[in-house]
Amino acid sequence: MSSSEVPLWWDRDNDRTGRPIRPDVRAAAHGIWGCACRRAQSLIADCSQAAELMESSVAQVSRYLDRGSVLVFSREIDGLLMCAFRRALYRHAAKLNRLQPVGGAGELSSRAVDRTWSRQVDARLEFEQIVRLLCERSRTILALRYAGYTWKEAARLLGSSVPALRSTFWRDVTRVKSELKNHRGARLEGQAKDQQQSSTNNDTRC
Repeated sequence: MSSSEVPLWWDRDNDRTGRPIRPDVRAAAHGIWGCACRRAQSLIADCSQAAELMESSVAQVSRYLDRGSVLVFSREIDGLLMCAFRRALYRHAAKLNRLQPVGGAGELSSRAVDRTWSRQVDARLEFEQIVRLLCERSRTILALRYAGYTWKEAARLLGSSVPALRSTFWRDVTRVKSELKNHRGARLEGQAKDQQQSSTNNDTRC
């Protein structure tokens, strides 16, 4: 997508409530805007909604950093803003209740033979599935760590201690992984029962 094809988002000084938007968050938004548009295009095949999602994400992250008394331009926040944008995009995609394919049959066929690429995709999808199932606090912790904050800095921002923060986060990750494992196990068990029932029915007819 060329720069002329990338839609514009409304970069303004204040959010919809009149609260000033931090300049470091606005600068980060410009830095990730192209990537955000491509992600929206690949997920919902429509990057026109990306502007509104970015606008709300910028306001959200700006308020969050202000509440934590984080100094302006004291941290790299591209990752934090992208995480907020992805979450908003996934919620929007869920409302649409549809996901678009990443490419045509030829492209998918050529990628399917690349096992390394396939494993990377599987790992990324599993990671994003885990993130979506984490509680709100754990997603915030992950976003801060992804943005470069240390455990000590994240604990200070969230009003907690490092041991308590680590324990809360990893306990939640373990919970999600256990739920996903149980879900997969139940699904496989159901498929096995269906196959067994189908085989029994066939034998009866014979």
